[in-house]
Amino acid sequence: MCTTILGMLVFVYAEHMINQHWLRNVDYPFSPVIFQGQFTSFFTFQSNGIVGAYFLVRVIFYDNQIRFCKNKTLLLFVTSYITVTFITYVCVLFPATLKNGYDTRVIDWIYSVFMHVVVPISTITYMFMNIDLSDITLKKYFRSYFAGYLIYPWVYTIYLMFRVFIFLNDDRFSSIPFEIVYPYAPVSNKTFDFDNGGNFNDVFGNVLFTFFSIFLLFIVVHILFISVNIIYILIIWKINKKISMAKNPINKNSNSKNTNEKNIKIIKNN
Repeated sequence: MCTTILGMLVFVYAEHMINQHWLRNVDYPFSPVIFQGQFTSFFTFQSNGIVGAYFLVRVIFYDNQIRFCKNKTLLLFVTSYITVTFITYVCVLFPATLKNGYDTRVIDWIYSVFMHVVVPISTITYMFMNIDLSDITLKKYFRSYFAGYLIYPWVYTIYLMFRVFIFLNDDRFSSIPFEIVYPYAPVSNKTFDFDNGGNFNDVFGNVLFTFFSIFLLFIVVHILFISVNIIYILIIWKINKKISMAKNPINKNSNSKNTNEKNIKIIKNN
Protein backbone atom coordinates (compact mmCIF):
# COMPACT_ATOMS: atom_id res chain seq x y z
CA MET A 1 0.00 0.00 0.00
CA CYS A 2 2.79 2.43 0.91
CA THR A 3 4.57 1.90 -2.41
CA THR A 4 1.33 2.50 -4.32
CA ILE A 5 0.61 5.76 -2.51
CA LEU A 6 4.14 7.11 -2.75
CA GLY A 7 4.36 5.91 -6.35
CA MET A 8 1.18 7.80 -7.21
CA LEU A 9 2.55 10.98 -5.62
CA VAL A 10 5.75 10.70 -7.65
CA PHE A 11 3.73 10.02 -10.80
CA VAL A 12 1.48 13.07 -10.31
CA TYR A 13 4.46 15.29 -9.62
CA ALA A 14 6.49 14.01 -12.59
CA GLU A 15 3.52 14.09 -14.98
CA HIS A 16 2.79 17.73 -14.25
CA MET A 17 6.46 18.71 -14.43
CA ILE A 18 7.03 16.92 -17.73
CA ASN A 19 3.83 18.21 -19.36
CA GLN A 20 4.26 21.62 -17.69
CA HIS A 21 0.71 21.58 -16.40
CA TRP A 22 -0.47 23.44 -13.29
CA LEU A 23 -2.53 21.63 -10.68
CA ARG A 24 -5.26 24.15 -11.43
CA ASN A 25 -6.37 25.28 -14.87
CA VAL A 26 -4.90 28.78 -14.80
CA ASP A 27 -3.80 30.96 -17.68
CA TYR A 28 -0.20 31.56 -16.62
CA PRO A 29 3.15 30.38 -18.03
CA PHE A 30 4.31 27.24 -16.25
CA SER A 31 7.21 27.71 -13.84
CA PRO A 32 8.97 24.61 -12.41
CA VAL A 33 10.15 26.65 -9.41
CA ILE A 34 6.73 28.05 -8.51
CA PHE A 35 5.19 24.62 -9.11
CA GLN A 36 7.17 23.21 -6.17
CA GLY A 37 5.30 25.50 -3.82
CA GLN A 38 1.94 24.82 -5.43
CA PHE A 39 2.41 21.06 -5.21
CA THR A 40 3.39 21.09 -1.53
CA SER A 41 0.56 23.47 -0.62
CA PHE A 42 -2.13 20.87 -1.26
CA PHE A 43 -3.29 19.05 1.86
CA THR A 44 -4.26 16.11 -0.33
CA PHE A 45 -0.65 15.44 -1.31
CA GLN A 46 0.65 16.09 2.19
CA SER A 47 -1.86 13.81 3.90
CA ASN A 48 -1.30 11.04 1.35
CA GLY A 49 2.45 11.47 1.80
CA ILE A 50 2.03 11.11 5.56
CA VAL A 51 0.00 7.91 5.12
CA GLY A 52 2.53 6.48 2.66
CA ALA A 53 5.50 7.37 4.89
CA TYR A 54 3.77 5.93 7.96
CA PHE A 55 3.15 2.54 6.35
CA LEU A 56 6.62 2.53 4.76
CA VAL A 57 8.29 2.93 8.16
CA ARG A 58 6.05 0.23 9.63
CA VAL A 59 7.00 -2.17 6.84
CA ILE A 60 10.74 -1.46 7.11
CA PHE A 61 10.97 -1.67 10.91
CA TYR A 62 8.14 -4.08 11.64
CA ASP A 63 10.41 -6.93 12.76
CA ASN A 64 12.39 -4.63 15.07
CA GLN A 65 9.19 -3.43 16.77
CA ILE A 66 10.56 0.06 17.35
CA ARG A 67 8.55 2.50 19.40
CA PHE A 68 7.16 4.08 16.23
CA CYS A 69 5.50 0.81 15.21
CA LYS A 70 3.95 0.36 18.65
CA ASN A 71 2.53 3.89 18.77
CA LYS A 72 -1.18 3.28 18.12
CA THR A 73 -2.14 6.91 18.68
CA LEU A 74 0.00 7.84 15.67
CA LEU A 75 -2.13 5.52 13.51
CA LEU A 76 -5.21 7.34 14.82
CA PHE A 77 -3.64 10.72 13.94
CA VAL A 78 -2.74 9.63 10.41
CA THR A 79 -6.20 8.17 9.83
CA SER A 80 -7.86 11.35 11.08
CA TYR A 81 -5.81 13.49 8.70
CA ILE A 82 -6.63 11.40 5.64
CA THR A 83 -10.29 11.26 6.72
CA VAL A 84 -10.41 15.06 6.58
CA THR A 85 -9.06 14.81 3.04
CA PHE A 86 -11.88 12.40 2.16
CA ILE A 87 -14.68 14.46 3.75
CA THR A 88 -13.44 17.77 2.31
CA TYR A 89 -13.24 16.30 -1.18
CA VAL A 90 -16.63 14.58 -1.12
CA CYS A 91 -18.52 17.44 0.54
CA VAL A 92 -16.75 20.53 -0.84
CA LEU A 93 -14.12 20.17 -3.55
CA PHE A 94 -15.82 17.60 -5.77
CA PRO A 95 -19.21 19.42 -5.83
CA ALA A 96 -17.40 22.75 -6.44
CA THR A 97 -15.51 21.24 -9.37
CA LEU A 98 -18.74 20.03 -10.95
CA LYS A 99 -20.62 23.27 -10.26
CA ASN A 100 -17.94 25.56 -11.67
CA GLY A 101 -17.37 23.31 -14.69
CA TYR A 102 -13.60 23.00 -14.49
CA ASP A 103 -11.97 21.31 -17.46
CA THR A 104 -10.49 18.24 -15.77
CA ARG A 105 -8.44 15.62 -17.59
CA VAL A 106 -9.24 11.92 -17.24
CA ILE A 107 -5.87 11.25 -15.64
CA ASP A 108 -6.60 13.95 -13.06
CA TRP A 109 -9.88 12.24 -12.14
CA ILE A 110 -8.06 8.92 -11.72
CA TYR A 111 -5.41 10.12 -9.27
CA SER A 112 -7.92 12.40 -7.56
CA VAL A 113 -10.30 9.53 -6.80
CA PHE A 114 -7.40 7.36 -5.68
CA MET A 115 -5.99 9.93 -3.24
CA HIS A 116 -9.29 11.34 -2.01
CA VAL A 117 -11.34 8.15 -1.78
CA VAL A 118 -9.37 4.90 -2.15
CA VAL A 119 -6.50 5.77 0.20
CA PRO A 120 -8.74 7.21 2.97
CA ILE A 121 -11.16 4.25 2.95
CA SER A 122 -8.24 1.78 2.95
CA THR A 123 -6.55 3.58 5.84
CA ILE A 124 -9.77 3.79 7.87
CA THR A 125 -10.37 0.07 7.34
CA TYR A 126 -6.82 -0.77 8.38
CA MET A 127 -7.09 1.34 11.53
CA PHE A 128 -10.27 -0.30 12.79
CA MET A 129 -8.84 -3.75 12.07
CA ASN A 130 -5.52 -3.16 13.86
CA ILE A 131 -5.73 -0.37 16.42
CA ASP A 132 -5.85 -1.13 20.13
CA LEU A 133 -6.07 1.73 22.61
CA SER A 134 -7.36 -0.36 25.51
CA ASP A 135 -4.47 0.80 27.71
CA ILE A 136 -5.31 4.48 27.14
CA THR A 137 -8.31 6.01 28.89
CA LEU A 138 -10.26 8.87 27.34
CA LYS A 139 -8.99 11.22 30.04
CA LYS A 140 -5.39 10.23 29.37
CA TYR A 141 -5.83 10.61 25.61
CA PHE A 142 -7.20 14.15 25.77
CA ARG A 143 -4.69 15.15 28.44
CA SER A 144 -1.55 13.65 26.87
CA TYR A 145 -2.11 13.07 23.14
CA PHE A 146 -4.83 15.30 21.69
CA ALA A 147 -2.70 18.47 21.56
CA GLY A 148 -0.05 16.53 19.64
CA TYR A 149 -2.64 15.58 17.06
CA LEU A 150 -3.38 19.25 16.33
CA ILE A 151 0.26 20.21 15.72
CA TYR A 152 0.22 19.23 12.05
CA PRO A 153 -3.04 21.08 11.17
CA TRP A 154 -1.63 24.20 12.86
CA VAL A 155 1.68 23.94 10.99
CA TYR A 156 -0.16 23.48 7.70
CA THR A 157 -2.35 26.51 8.42
CA ILE A 158 0.69 28.67 9.20
CA TYR A 159 2.33 27.50 5.97
CA LEU A 160 -0.67 28.52 3.86
CA MET A 161 -1.00 31.87 5.62
CA PHE A 162 2.70 32.49 5.00
CA ARG A 163 2.19 31.87 1.28
CA VAL A 164 -0.72 34.32 1.17
CA PHE A 165 1.26 36.90 3.15
CA ILE A 166 4.23 36.70 0.76
CA PHE A 167 1.87 36.93 -2.21
CA LEU A 168 0.29 40.15 -0.93
CA ASN A 169 3.52 41.81 0.20
CA ASP A 170 6.09 40.86 -2.43
CA ASP A 171 5.72 42.62 -5.79
CA ARG A 172 7.62 39.82 -7.52
CA PHE A 173 4.59 37.56 -7.06
CA SER A 174 1.89 40.12 -7.85
CA SER A 175 1.34 38.77 -11.37
CA ILE A 176 0.89 35.17 -10.22
CA PRO A 177 -2.76 33.98 -10.16
CA PHE A 178 -4.00 33.58 -6.60
CA GLU A 179 -5.18 30.06 -7.45
CA ILE A 180 -1.53 29.01 -7.69
CA VAL A 181 -0.67 30.51 -4.30
CA TYR A 182 -3.73 29.39 -2.38
CA PRO A 183 -4.89 25.88 -3.42
CA TYR A 184 -8.50 26.23 -2.26
CA ALA A 185 -9.38 29.44 -4.08
CA PRO A 186 -11.41 27.46 -6.70
CA VAL A 187 -13.87 26.54 -3.95
CA SER A 188 -15.41 29.88 -4.85
CA ASN A 189 -16.32 30.97 -8.39
CA LYS A 190 -15.31 34.55 -7.58
CA THR A 191 -12.38 36.07 -9.46
CA PHE A 192 -9.44 36.77 -7.14
CA ASP A 193 -8.11 40.02 -8.58
CA PHE A 194 -5.61 41.98 -6.49
CA ASP A 195 -4.42 44.33 -9.21
CA ASN A 196 -3.33 47.51 -7.47
CA GLY A 197 -4.00 49.47 -10.64
CA GLY A 198 -7.71 48.80 -10.43
CA ASN A 199 -10.47 50.51 -8.55
CA PHE A 200 -9.70 50.76 -4.82
CA ASN A 201 -13.13 49.53 -3.78
CA ASP A 202 -12.87 46.50 -6.05
CA VAL A 203 -9.38 45.64 -4.83
CA PHE A 204 -10.32 46.15 -1.18
CA GLY A 205 -13.48 44.09 -1.67
CA ASN A 206 -11.52 41.22 -3.21
CA VAL A 207 -8.92 41.27 -0.43
CA LEU A 208 -11.61 41.38 2.25
CA PHE A 209 -13.59 38.60 0.59
CA THR A 210 -10.46 36.47 0.25
CA PHE A 211 -9.43 36.78 3.88
CA PHE A 212 -12.97 36.14 5.05
CA SER A 213 -13.14 33.02 2.86
CA ILE A 214 -9.78 31.78 4.12
CA PHE A 215 -10.68 32.46 7.75
CA LEU A 216 -14.05 30.73 7.40
CA LEU A 217 -12.51 27.75 5.63
CA PHE A 218 -9.84 27.35 8.30
CA ILE A 219 -12.44 27.50 11.07
CA VAL A 220 -14.61 24.88 9.40
CA VAL A 221 -11.66 22.61 8.59
CA HIS A 222 -10.24 22.81 12.12
CA ILE A 223 -13.64 21.96 13.55
CA LEU A 224 -13.61 19.01 11.16
CA PHE A 225 -10.13 17.96 12.35
CA ILE A 226 -11.27 18.02 15.98
CA SER A 227 -14.62 16.34 15.33
CA VAL A 228 -13.18 13.48 13.27
CA ASN A 229 -10.56 12.65 15.88
CA ILE A 230 -13.02 12.79 18.79
CA ILE A 231 -15.53 10.59 16.94
CA TYR A 232 -12.83 8.03 16.16
CA ILE A 233 -11.50 7.88 19.73
CA LEU A 234 -15.03 7.45 21.11
CA ILE A 235 -15.82 4.66 18.64
CA ILE A 236 -12.52 2.91 19.39
CA TRP A 237 -13.09 3.27 23.13
CA LYS A 238 -16.55 1.68 22.87
CA ILE A 239 -15.23 -1.15 20.68
CA ASN A 240 -12.38 -1.87 23.12
CA LYS A 241 -14.85 -1.82 26.00
CA LYS A 242 -17.10 -4.37 24.31
CA ILE A 243 -14.11 -6.58 23.46
CA SER A 244 -12.89 -6.39 27.04
CA MET A 245 -16.31 -7.38 28.37
CA ALA A 246 -16.54 -10.24 25.89
CA LYS A 247 -13.12 -11.55 26.95
CA ASN A 248 -13.99 -11.33 30.65
CA PRO A 249 -17.54 -12.67 30.99
CA ILE A 250 -16.69 -13.99 34.48
CA ASN A 251 -16.09 -10.49 35.80
CA LYS A 252 -19.30 -9.34 34.21
CA ASN A 253 -21.31 -12.17 35.83
CA SER A 254 -19.51 -11.62 39.11
CA ASN A 255 -20.43 -7.95 39.11
CA SER A 256 -24.02 -8.82 38.26
CA LYS A 257 -24.11 -11.41 41.08
CA ASN A 258 -22.70 -8.93 43.58
CA THR A 259 -25.29 -6.38 42.54
CA ASN A 260 -28.12 -8.91 43.03
CA GLU A 261 -26.79 -9.89 46.45
CA LYS A 262 -26.69 -6.25 47.51
CA ASN A 263 -30.28 -5.75 46.35
CA ILE A 264 -31.41 -8.84 48.34
CA LYS A 265 -29.70 -7.56 51.49
CA ILE A 266 -31.38 -4.19 51.10
CA ILE A 267 -34.80 -5.84 50.73
CA LYS A 268 -34.22 -8.02 53.83
CA ASN A 269 -33.11 -5.06 55.90
CA ASN A 270 -36.22 -3.16 54.89
